[in-house]
Amino acid sequence: MVGDDDAYASLYEEYVQDLYQYGLCFTSDTELVKDCIQDLFVYLYANRSHLEISCQVKTYLLVSLKHNICRSLLRSQKYDSIEEEIPFLAEMSVEDQFIEDESLYNETHQVQKMLSVLTPRQKEIMYYRFVQELPMEDICRLMDLNYQSAQNLIQRSLKKIREACGDLFLFLCFVYPEKFFIDF
Repeated sequence: MVGDDDAYASLYEEYVQDLYQYGLCFTSDTELVKDCIQDLFVYLYANRSHLEISCQVKTYLLVSLKHNICRSLLRSQKYDSIEEEIPFLAEMSVEDQFIEDESLYNETHQVQKMLSVLTPRQKEIMYYRFVQELPMEDICRLMDLNYQSAQNLIQRSLKKIREACGDLFLFLCFVYPEKFFIDF
């Protein structure tokens, strides 16, 4: 993280949209999400000379933003329990961006239907693995899981989708095999 202001600005530009979308997975309060992102980057800038990041930058930013949002929600007393109790609200939808494309809209609707059978924790791991395309090690850090537990959660999620959606799932597996088959 040690570097010039241009590198810092570049880091912000590269990740701000992903962080914003990710923040909206935990709260619909857009101002809170923006404030937490700003606080995160202020912290990074203020501590850049002695900050050590032991994982991918994106993973570090996602984890930090999640913690910032959880702390803010707890402070505002909207939630009175620990971080695991805050729901993961991601719909994993591109519907708003591509509403004019009817075929994509229908496909998105089917994916939402598939995901509706999952628990919030299962949605969260699927989001990290298939939308953010994070490596398993980073997912384990984000969700505070060991490797095997993360693999099991993904497999249970895929099984639940298969049971609920059958043919649609098989079709998507053939169209996007890299998204649905996980290396062991």
